[in-house]
Amino acid sequence: MKLEKSCKKNRGNIKVVFGVIASLTCLYLFSLGGIQAKEPGAASSSSRGLKIGVVDLNAVFEKYEKRKASDAQLKEQEKQYQKIINDKKKELVSLNEKIQLLDLGSEARKKDEETFEKKNMELESYAKFAEKSLMRKYKDYFGGLYTEVCKEVEDIGKREQYDLIIKKEEPDLQGGGISELQFKVGIKTVLYHSESVDMTNQVIDNLNKKYSETGKGK
Repeated sequence: MKLEKSCKKNRGNIKVVFGVIASLTCLYLFSLGGIQAKEPGAASSSSRGLKIGVVDLNAVFEKYEKRKASDAQLKEQEKQYQKIINDKKKELVSLNEKIQLLDLGSEARKKDEETFEKKNMELESYAKFAEKSLMRKYKDYFGGLYTEVCKEVEDIGKREQYDLIIKKEEPDLQGGGISELQFKVGIKTVLYHSESVDMTNQVIDNLNKKYSETGKGK
């Protein structure tokens, strides 16, 4: 009788123990599932292996349609500046020829010489302004373009779960002296890659598509 009571008591204790174990197991699995849900990349990255891509930035800049359009705009601005400078130079040449025909010491000559000096200073000032303005425009333009390209690469990397994307360059080794050749060799960061990891064309296509969809910047 005592033995039977003892067995019933033990069975009850075993059920309690198994119940606690089952509860703890469910709690653990639920917590693990929550961690995996919060960090999907941690498990997927280790299971699928490292995903690497390479991008030839020189090729991207060369084939990006926005770059071509912006280059044309900047060159047109440069032509406008140069035309104004040339017109001012012609005006100075014409004024100088007029001065040479006037009598030395005459009031008319003195007046034209003062005008010549003033216009010459204006020309020098405008030439400096044009140069600084163009340099600032080119700097802002290339900086904005570089930021845009990097953003596109980053978006592709996040969207397609890349672990690492590397910039590659294909320097021209034909021209220049030995020091220039050494510099070009030094900046080459990727010595070999398979074609399957080259995402240059994808970046170019995405950028050109977005540029076309926005009405080519209009």
